[in-house]
Amino acid sequence: MRKGEFLISAMLAIVVILFIMGLQRHWQPSSLKDAATSAEQYVLGKSGASGGYPDIPGFERIGTFSIDRQYRGALYRSNSVTLGFAPGRLVIYGRENQIAYQVDTLEGARDAWTALYDFAGRQGLPVRNARPRPSYLRDLTGDGKPDLVIGLYSGGNRCCTTVNVLQVEKNSLQAIGHIEGLNGWPFESLEIRRIGPDAIRELVAHRSQVTACGPREVAADVISVYSFSGGQYQDETLKFSDFLQGVLRENLAKWTREKDPSLGLLQTLAAQYAVLGQPDRAKKFFAQNLARFLPQMKQQGFDGAACIDDLNSLVDRLANPQSQ
Repeated sequence: MRKGEFLISAMLAIVVILFIMGLQRHWQPSSLKDAATSAEQYVLGKSGASGGYPDIPGFERIGTFSIDRQYRGALYRSNSVTLGFAPGRLVIYGRENQIAYQVDTLEGARDAWTALYDFAGRQGLPVRNARPRPSYLRDLTGDGKPDLVIGLYSGGNRCCTTVNVLQVEKNSLQAIGHIEGLNGWPFESLEIRRIGPDAIRELVAHRSQVTACGPREVAADVISVYSFSGGQYQDETLKFSDFLQGVLRENLAKWTREKDPSLGLLQTLAAQYAVLGQPDRAKKFFAQNLARFLPQMKQQGFDGAACIDDLNSLVDRLANPQSQ
């Protein structure tokens, strides 16, 4: 090749490279939602194909989870933050970065709100500076297959959390549980414990039931028990009356022991009587003990008569869930 032809070819190559770089600099996805939801938009990060987590255009990666040898997760948050929070996405990848599971989330502008239940932690959350690595898998159903529990926070006034339970199959993740409306952050209002006689671990969910008696801070704590049946975690609260009776006894002891028991505990006790099928006893216990709270309720703008009516309605609903 002649020297002049070589120079011309080199200059043309440089022009092409600069043109491509210009396109990349000014290109933006036309729709952030489309870019987030389309698997085709996932590209490998800077670390390359071996060990690199995929990136999503318009999102930043704010957390990663090493689940087991086959699965790992990444938590993403949109670059568009509004009022202190932003859309997010939790993605669990299998081998070759194939998407095994994904769910839309909501994340704080500074902190991640989505969590994976850490069985080596405390109340599902990892303990800071603790030696054991997070342990995200546990056989909850007694069938020998590990399960994964995901907590999604809604961003409300300390309410609410949704829990998704996944069973880890050989080549897939299967959803076996979906529980909504739990109190607070993940996993403040979820207990994972063995209640029944078999190997199944039940999920005990706590939900606040706000009434006309006061704000959420004094709401009734209503317990639901989810057990694995028919391939899914289902609400089987009524099957665990012995467990519920034990919780009721503990709260009654707390009521008599404390010098100034709270209105929240009173509403909780009424709700627990109702769940156990004793609505009349619930209403009577509540009416007999409400007087001590009336001055404070009046000062806060809550009416005693409206409180009793609303609490009685709650009791009837809890005592007759099949009628709802």
